[in-house]
Amino acid sequence: MEAFLIGLVIGAVVGAGLCLATIFAEFKVKTKESWEEQEQEMAAAHSCVEKVVAENVQLRVALAAGEMTEDAKKVAAMTMAALDPVIATGIEAE
Repeated sequence: MEAFLIGLVIGAVVGAGLCLATIFAEFKVKTKESWEEQEQEMAAAHSCVEKVVAENVQLRVALAAGEMTEDAKKVAAMTMAALDPVIATGIEAE
């Protein structure tokens, strides 16, 4: 019985050691600065995607405006004017 308990304790210690070694080897602790830098990069990427989408919408509206009535052309012009700040600054227009 005593040999079983010793084997059990040794197995638990080895298992806990392997678990901790895996955790420390696989995961990286980030500093606040690196986290903020990653957040800025993600915000910049998001802004670029919004700008490209706005340009795409503006192009589609401009292409569709050629086949529209005068009222629809006015709506298309207002839509394109609303998208200009998004394209210029890369942020959402309000």
